[in-house]
Amino acid sequence: MSHFIYTFRKILPGFVFPLLLASCVSLKGVREFAGTATANVAHYNELGYSFLDHCEDRCRDEAIRTLDIQLELSCSCDLYSKADSVTGIFYTTIYDYLKGLGELAGKDLTSYQTDRVFEALSAEQYGPVSINESEAGAYAALSNLLSDVALTGFRKKKIAQYLEEADAPLQTLLGKFQMLISKDLKGELRFKKARLYSQYKDMMMGRTLDSDFENQSAVRTYYLSLKEIEKKEKLLDVYARSLNEIAKGHQKLYDERNQLSLKELTQSLLGYSEEIQKLYQEFNQLNR
Repeated sequence: MSHFIYTFRKILPGFVFPLLLASCVSLKGVREFAGTATANVAHYNELGYSFLDHCEDRCRDEAIRTLDIQLELSCSCDLYSKADSVTGIFYTTIYDYLKGLGELAGKDLTSYQTDRVFEALSAEQYGPVSINESEAGAYAALSNLLSDVALTGFRKKKIAQYLEEADAPLQTLLGKFQMLISKDLKGELRFKKARLYSQYKDMMMGRTLDSDFENQSAVRTYYLSLKEIEKKEKLLDVYARSLNEIAKGHQKLYDERNQLSLKELTQSLLGYSEEIQKLYQEFNQLNR
């Protein structure tokens, strides 16, 4: 009997250590993916354009066109502020989830905590932004999960369950958030570009400027303004592409949630992390 115990004690470390090592390697991949994804999502605060910006730009352009001089420019932009608020809700929920996922996959942390109070979101029209029942339900599901995790604790060993409960609503939110950026917000920039073109084209056709120097200065101003709009369009495009990569990476995590110790999963996640990192760098280069 003593010989058996002695032999078991010798074999046990050799049996357990590879399991622990595989788990650590896997969670390292999850942690790196979540960290890179979180950093990319945080670029939302550097996009440099919002629905409110669009409304105020349009209001200002109209005042200039009609020579309307006011002591303080008055613009009716409440609906556009609501659109920004809804977009911000999507951003903070996705950001908090990915940040929490990275923390749960960390070396030391075994539970997740947050002090954020999640706002209610219903299916309705918020200015130029429309939220349907599916999107409102996905937000409720993910925000409730985050709140429950913060209140009751969510141990690292249950990370597979965390992924399982989060994936469907997260995919819905990422898809909607991507559309808000690449279609709705970028669409407002297209309107801005069209207004700019119309304004300067009318100026040139109307021969309102007296000299070649004034005409050339106006054209130069036009192209500088156009360049700034196109830069913002590119930032929105890169950001939307990063959201798509995050969605694909998380889908891979969900699909392999019960096999997190597989080395192949770590390699797959590395591929998504590297692609997201490239987009992160591309965004920063554009935003210089």
